[in-house]
Amino acid sequence: MSMLRYLVMALLPLTAWADYDAQYQACLNANGAINNSIVAGCAEGVSAVAKRDMNRIYQQLFLKLQANDPQSAEQLETAQKAWLIYRNGQCALQGKHIGSPMYYTCPMELNIQRVSELQFLLEHAG
Repeated sequence: MSMLRYLVMALLPLTAWADYDAQYQACLNANGAINNSIVAGCAEGVSAVAKRDMNRIYQQLFLKLQANDPQSAEQLETAQKAWLIYRNGQCALQGKHIGSPMYYTCPMELNIQRVSELQFLLEHAG
């Protein structure tokens, strides 16, 4: 298990990771022999689901903050833009030095982690 995946699993509520992980494993299992192309396709599919969830939660959080604390809404927007730069740079670096599957699995794992982070904020934002 990659260190990043271990960290993501430690940070996420078990049900959230299990759901995305189950989707990823089901895709891999459905495709039989695993190769880089299969890993890429499955990771991109799960990443798209996580991004959709991330965008939905972000919008809910942004609107909640905007209504109650406009400064925090601006801070969230700034943080999300910085996070996107981080995700893209980190995954490009991992892909370059670890190998091509990281170009796909890294964004998936970081998107899943970000869903959890935003959900946590949504649940605790005033």
